[in-house]
Amino acid sequence: MIPHSDLEALKSFDTRGSIALSAYLRLDTPEHRATAYERFVQLVQDRLEECGPDPECREALQEDMEVVGFYLKTNGHRHHAALAIFSCAAELFWRAYPLPMPVPTQVAVGSAFDVAPLSEDSG
Repeated sequence: MIPHSDLEALKSFDTRGSIALSAYLRLDTPEHRATAYERFVQLVQDRLEECGPDPECREALQEDMEVVGFYLKTNGHRHHAALAIFSCAAELFWRAYPLPMPVPTQVAVGSAFDVAPLSEDSG
């Protein structure tokens, strides 16, 4: 699980007006692992609409997508039930945490990281 100090840092992270990407990927079956990257890309593409015509938002989100994609393609989802990823490319921030229990695959984009699924998970 995510250390308490890291969780607090995620909650208070200052994006300085940039985009924060939070991704939760379910990886508990061979099918989920095999489709994790494609599903992630699909969800991020859906979120690009939230940027509207803002080119800086689109560029930042695209950069986050590339960083996460590289991680997933290389070694990011080998032996975990799930993965929580937090990225803010504009502030050179990147964290990935393996999770012991499956979580629904989802992507959130905003001015802060979405840590609500972690709170629900830790009950």
